[in-house]
Amino acid sequence: MKVRRGDPVVLQCEVNPGDTLLLLTWKLRLYNSSCVISYKIEDNTKTSFSSCSPRMRSDNLSLTISNTEVSDEGTYNCEVPNDKNTLFKNFSLQVLVQPSTFLKLGNDGSPECGVIGGRPPPEISWIPQSDDIITTKQEDPDRTWSVISTFRRSGINGTSVTCVVSHPTFVNQWRGDITLSGDSTWTIIHVVLAFVISFVLILICLLIWKLSHLRSHLKAKAHTDPHLTHHHSEEEKQECEPYVTYTQKENVIYCMVSKFVAPDDTAQNNAL
Repeated sequence: MKVRRGDPVVLQCEVNPGDTLLLLTWKLRLYNSSCVISYKIEDNTKTSFSSCSPRMRSDNLSLTISNTEVSDEGTYNCEVPNDKNTLFKNFSLQVLVQPSTFLKLGNDGSPECGVIGGRPPPEISWIPQSDDIITTKQEDPDRTWSVISTFRRSGINGTSVTCVVSHPTFVNQWRGDITLSGDSTWTIIHVVLAFVISFVLILICLLIWKLSHLRSHLKAKAHTDPHLTHHHSEEEKQECEPYVTYTQKENVIYCMVSKFVAPDDTAQNNAL
């Protein structure tokens, strides 16, 4: 038996016609637990016992579950004894959860089709079919499933693909179409960005080379240009002028002293 999560469900036990109901027992084996619900009539007194969820209630031959949860999924065994034997009836309860779907382009431009929160696990297929499809399934803590299917961009020959999702909660298959124009835009942006970066790097290299070449040219010109050489000589001349001036001054003083010395005095000094 299948029921959607959140919907109520009624399980009906059976007895032989004409049998008097004295005792009925429900034994539940769920996903991660077990419990018992009993219904007994003795001396026209009805006694009930339950170790199950308060959402489960036994009334005569029926067991009602309100607001069904995924944790209610499991096996339900009904036992009704009589004066000859015991009647058994088994129920297998499956709780369905309708998933949400999405279809988008991934970071690398590959189409991604996803189904989130479904139980049982949804089935995903693509049109056209391809071997370049990667599908992953993961069970979530609430026991629902998430399925992600990626159609690799390298395996797509056309400009669009279709994702098809099948699930028991869908009246019809879910279909979604996606074009790859977004992928082309992504590629163009990265190509332009790569071109701009390359251009800037080339421009920087040219600028460095130009500055280095200009510096070498100025050094070579400084050794060969006569104007620069003359300028250099003028600087050296300016540095030497103080010494020349000082020497000239000494020569003038010496000449002046010589003029004031008489010849006789010179002779007498020689005689002495």
